[in-house]
This record gives sequence, structure tokens and C-alpha cells, in this order.
Amino acid sequence: MAVRPNVRVRSAAVLLGVLGLCGGVSAQSTGTATARPAADDRAPRAPVYTAAEPAREASVYDTGEQIMLPCEKVWKAMCGSDLTQVSTEWLKQNAQKHEAEMAAGNVTIVDSGLRGAGINIVFALGASVPAAALPAFSAAEAYIEAQFSDPITVTVSVNFASMSPGVLGSTGSTYGYVSYAGSRTGIVNNRDATDTIQPYLPSGSTLAVRYNGNTGTITSETRVFWTIANYNSTVGTAGGTAASMTYNTNFSWDWDPSNGVGGSSFSFQDVIIHEVGHSLGFTSGADFRFNDLETLDLFRFQSTDGTGDYNPDTLAEFTSRPRLVDYNTPNDQHNSDLISVEYRMSDGTPYQASHFREQTPSIGIMDPALGYAQTFYPNFYRASDLAMFDAIGYDR
Repeated sequence: MAVRPNVRVRSAAVLLGVLGLCGGVSAQSTGTATARPAADDRAPRAPVYTAAEPAREASVYDTGEQIMLPCEKVWKAMCGSDLTQVSTEWLKQNAQKHEAEMAAGNVTIVDSGLRGAGINIVFALGASVPAAALPAFSAAEAYIEAQFSDPITVTVSVNFASMSPGVLGSTGSTYGYVSYAGSRTGIVNNRDATDTIQPYLPSGSTLAVRYNGNTGTITSETRVFWTIANYNSTVGTAGGTAASMTYNTNFSWDWDPSNGVGGSSFSFQDVIIHEVGHSLGFTSGADFRFNDLETLDLFRFQSTDGTGDYNPDTLAEFTSRPRLVDYNTPNDQHNSDLISVEYRMSDGTPYQASHFREQTPSIGIMDPALGYAQTFYPNFYRASDLAMFDAIGYDR
């Protein structure tokens, strides 16, 4: 069987031929619709620590409504870490130490202020952050702010700690959930002049999702999990810290990739920008949720047609085909699909599903395995990364 290309661009003729067909296409009839299925343990997953957070006061752009947004913070190991050194208890202890350090004060703020009307990235650095790292955070702030025009503030708290060899660090992003209908409204209303795919998200109050890639069973999903940063870019406003990061002091970090990265070091700026990408919403429910999806998963499909013609080829099929949000099932058959282009995605093993598929050459910086001496400098986010950020609601 031939392997499909990792990136595929479809012709304008194919797109234009279906524009009149897509407005209200209902979910594909293949498979059986069900309520939310029970959690399963068909495959092991990377450990996470989920901490309940107080609901946050929030607003909704579409209606101006004031709400209390249910929130949780999910901690996991930084990408590329040796997961044999990581456990839920370890993540919990690191999260608690992080919060304690930030609460103790002596925090350095890296924030050059707004650049025009665009996104404002703020790094709140705890006392453990070495002075040598500050220019790297300033450079990462400037780079990310130059990519997006959304008038929002994304605050990330940071500290350093001694960790096991092979562990780059740990990160925690705060999430809230929104109804599917509210999520679709936010994405559609927030699109910019160059966005075309968002109106073809299925209309209505539910989204057809396959949470078990071994079957055609379809769940009529009613909610979507959003990182707080992504919520603010697209759905409404919610204050507070968006994400937290703890870096390993025992790693050899190269603070400045502009003059090359040493052969036994990791580019610190690359890791910052990659991990901020996750906090902006480049995440999948296939990693650590059971039968729930996240914003990026609205564009996640099986990469092969299988028994149900699951891979969409037209805008009409983008509307009607069920999404696929499952861990490692079917093996290596997961795509993010914008119809004009599609990108192979990791399936959860051996790399987290919240990434492009690991390959050479890399699809983008949001692939799962940054190596020693590797850098994406100076254009850290590639066209593929930016296309997916644009799809989930960020403006450029």
C-alpha cells in the first residue's frame, strides 16, 4: 500500500467545485451515534497531573455574556523528555513547587509591552531562573509577538529546578471547556479575511467524533476543551496565568541559537517557543483525555479512507466526516486537514499526539522531537505551524 504524502496541497479546482455543497451537510451516516463513551484503557498514555482550578470570570465575544468558566490545569513532561523518569506524583510535586516559588514573590517580569495592537507575551520568571536565560525569554517574546495580531495577553510563569537526567522540564496549561456550538461560533466569527475552512465546521450543537479508531462508532460531541490563551484569542476573555513551565537545571542549554547550537546542548529559545505553542492551543485530547477533544482536534481526521471514507477530500467531506481523536488507533493514520493542505500528525506513541508526525525533514517546530544542536532559528514557526494556529483562531 502506498504511503500518502506527509503534506498534500489540493488544487483550487477541487475546492471551487464543492463550494456550493457544504453549507449544512449533516454528520456522515457511517457508524453508530452514541452518547459520550466511558473511559477506556486500551493503551498506556504519558503521565499527566490534572489540578482543579477555581472557575474564572470570563466573557463571550459573540454575546457579551459574563460567565464563570470551569477550569483545570494539566501538567505533563516537556516534549522530548524521557518518560520513564516521569510519573503523575512527580508531576504533582513539581507543580506544587512551581506554584510555591511563584507565590513567594521575587518574580522578574519579561514584557517589552505591546507591539502595536497584537498579542502580548508576558513571562513571569521565578527566583530560580538564571540570569543567563533572561535574554532568551526576551528574544522568544519578541518573536512570538511578531507572529500574531490578536489583541490579547498571554502570561506564562517560569522557574527552574533540578530534575532527573533526560527530562527537559514540565509544563502546565490551564484549560476551560466550551460547548461545541459556542466553539464553532467563536472560530467562525474570529476568522480573518484569508480564512476559508472555518465556516465548513459542522453546524448545530454536536460534532461527530470517533474516539475509537478500531470502529465506526460515532460520538455526538457537545463540548470542546480550550487552553486559556486560545479561548482569549477566539471565544472570549478570561484573566489569569495561561501556562507554567519548569526547566531542568541539569540540562545543557544553549541560550542563543543565532550563532549555532552546541552539539551537546538544546536550543533554549526553540524549546520556549515550542512549549508556548502548546499553551496557545496546539494540543490534542488524544494525549491525556478520555473521550474528549480539544480545539486542534476539530481538524483531526483519519489519514486513510479506511472502511468509512474517513479522510476528507472536499469541503463537503470536511463538514460531514467524523473527526478521529484516539490514542495510537489506527496506528500512524492521523491527519490535521484543512482541505487545501493536510499534515501528518503523531498518534500518541512513540510521540505525543499534540504534534506533527516526527519525520525528516520536519513538518514544523511543533513536531515532537527537538534534538541536540537542532534549531529552527530564525523562523521558528513554519508555514505548517502558522496554518494550524490560524485554523484554531489566531490572526496574523
